[in-house]
Amino acid sequence: QRSSRCLPLHCVWLEQMNRHVLQGLRSVERRLQCSAAPSQTSSSFAWFAVVGTAGASALLLANGPVSCYYEEGPDGSVDRLRRWSLRSWNIQSGNSPGFHLRTVNPVLERYLEKFAAGLGGEAGASVLVPLCGKSVDMPYLCEQGFRVVGVEGVLRPILELKSEQRMRLKEFNDRTVFRLSGGAWVAAPSFELATEFKGARAGCVFKTGPHGTGYYSDFPSVWHGKIRAGGRKTVPLHVLQTDMFEVTPELVKASTFEERGTFDMVYDRGALESVPPSARESYVASTSRLLRQGGRMLLVVLDYDQAQVPIDPSGRRWSPPPFSMHEAEVRRLFPAQEWDVELLGKQVEANGLTAGNPSFHGVHVLEATYLLTKKSATYDPSSNSRGASRSYLLAGLASLGLVGALSSRCLA
Repeated sequence: QRSSRCLPLHCVWLEQMNRHVLQGLRSVERRLQCSAAPSQTSSSFAWFAVVGTAGASALLLANGPVSCYYEEGPDGSVDRLRRWSLRSWNIQSGNSPGFHLRTVNPVLERYLEKFAAGLGGEAGASVLVPLCGKSVDMPYLCEQGFRVVGVEGVLRPILELKSEQRMRLKEFNDRTVFRLSGGAWVAAPSFELATEFKGARAGCVFKTGPHGTGYYSDFPSVWHGKIRAGGRKTVPLHVLQTDMFEVTPELVKASTFEERGTFDMVYDRGALESVPPSARESYVASTSRLLRQGGRMLLVVLDYDQAQVPIDPSGRRWSPPPFSMHEAEVRRLFPAQEWDVELLGKQVEANGLTAGNPSFHGVHVLEATYLLTKKSATYDPSSNSRGASRSYLLAGLASLGLVGALSSRCLA
């Protein structure tokens, strides 16, 4: 069976809707019992249930076979990293993906002072860089005195960061694997004895190690390094090798220099826009829990007519990503009651997307930069959009059921 996390968003809504419909039906049945005979109540309830369920099934089937933008892992979980590995980093050695900038992002240089104003103490503000790849912006931030943690799930860009930045990045020699033990993260892999290979397992490798032959956990892990920030001062650059959606404050506290588990700043260039629309709320929730109250996010996204580069729900097409992020969508994901949202500027995309990606030929693409300040400690953006959509769909199904119930009365 498919994990519900792997269903398209509309399918997940319909699954949840069925449960809400049944709860509503029980309430309707109790009310009908107050004003109708038992046989009439039973008949009305049955018709309501049948037509409502049929409506849900029809809506689900109308959307075609269930498909998953991300692949399933060996244990049935969602495997986002395999897609990123095969699509973005499965290229000839010595080359880089189109989204990788070989120089520091001019937008970061332009707005860094405003981005960091008043944040951090003597040790320097801490910065989280989601889906960091091998971005040269990370060592640049360190050289400006910021302490940086990148999150990257694919091994290749981490190794290339180590190689390409070897003159700046020191002590970035090996990684430490972490595992959960008694509800806490500890710096040691888990182990399960196995005399023979019994198939692939998510986050594990089969090998002979210090505990014998079997399955050793290989995920999540952290790479620790240092960058010189002038004089004799060095600042940490750590890279968490894991799925960004799975990073928690507890893992951050256990594996990196950031003992609070939350950061002063988040620098997102190309991360949110690479996530399919159905997963945006989850990504924002994952990122928000890692940003302290009063912290800031510098968000750099692309804005274009999505209809010119249509979204393939199955994910078979190579583009998009990057997905379009209009200002209205940014403000929906970061609502005013929880965030201060400031549009810093828009400019024509100048990093080669329209020239290098055939899907974007002839498309007018803007690069928009936002400064987001977190007002409160917690926020679940899915509650607004999903709740409203679910309510509309529930109302539609209830109407279908009501029509069926009324029809049964008319026919009786």
